[in-house]
Amino acid sequence: MTTTANKGTLEFINVVKDYGTGDPAVKSISFRVEDGQLVTLLGPSGCGKTTTLRMIAGLELPTAGQILLGGRDVTTESAAARNVSLVFQSYALFPHLTVMENVCYGPTVQGMKKPDAIERANAVLKLIGLTGFESRLPSELSGGQQQRVAIARALVLEPAVLLFDEPLSNLDTKLRRHVREEIRELQQRLGITCVYVTHDREEAMAVSDQIIVMEQGRIAEQGTPGALFFSPATAFVADFLSEANVLDIERIEAPDVPSGQCRVRLADCVFDVEAPVRAEARRLALRPDIFRIDRDVSAAGWVRFPVTISKSAFIGKGVEAEVTLSDGKNLFVFLAGERQPLVAGQAIALVFSPSDARLIV
Repeated sequence: MTTTANKGTLEFINVVKDYGTGDPAVKSISFRVEDGQLVTLLGPSGCGKTTTLRMIAGLELPTAGQILLGGRDVTTESAAARNVSLVFQSYALFPHLTVMENVCYGPTVQGMKKPDAIERANAVLKLIGLTGFESRLPSELSGGQQQRVAIARALVLEPAVLLFDEPLSNLDTKLRRHVREEIRELQQRLGITCVYVTHDREEAMAVSDQIIVMEQGRIAEQGTPGALFFSPATAFVADFLSEANVLDIERIEAPDVPSGQCRVRLADCVFDVEAPVRAEARRLALRPDIFRIDRDVSAAGWVRFPVTISKSAFIGKGVEAEVTLSDGKNLFVFLAGERQPLVAGQAIALVFSPSDARLIV
């Protein structure tokens, strides 16, 4: 594939998409995707992620703002004029054409001579492991193979940016994991810029350099998968990425609080957590996976509090439970390694490290 420095750099500057309903689908968003990165637009249905992807592709034009591709303003350009390719959720393969004919279709429509299109298609099919499948019809392929043909058909056009719209939604769980690994490995090997849309948080974390979490047409947060998962700044992102418990807490002023920390009260427990940048942060995010049962004396520095089991279920990797704190607040916890569900009404003590707690807005 040909490469040009920074050809895949993508930038949105205060982009709005308004369909005239009085509530814009995309509300003045700005972000930058560096050349060679895979960035995922993540969020629930209706958050604006697919509309944003369609604006990158040129299938929708912004109501306001600018879209730059490789430093060039493409805001009002048609889809055909942009050097981008889109892998559709449904694959959109021509059922009556062979794998080779499907992959050659784009270059030949663009005017490439058939022998040159076949040569390029063969190179791409080899690249993604489909050599030997050239004469098969889509109906003769597995779901994962069809997905790879769809990717090959996009790659053969040598796009500056490759777009994925919910590419794994039609695959079963095991195959979904395998294909997402293939997509990530291929993207890294080629160094191609990709923008990936999904509502699946595990999928997003597995494939992304950066994740843009969208909420009601706006960007809630952007960052690396690790930063957003372990250190979210907002309740929406904490809940969406890790199903974190978000609890109102009391902040306590005291002269002995260590630098960079702040003291909080949760139920009957008082402990120090990392001080957030935003002073208005007065809620605590506690991921379900940070807890364990305190069966003896808890480790020094850990937060320990009594709870009552409301309900519980064994799910193979551990036990999920809903518990109630002494002040009546409810928590959802995941206790890794536990082999039996807990008894409703049982009183136990849970512990977690305060380093795993996050103050958020």
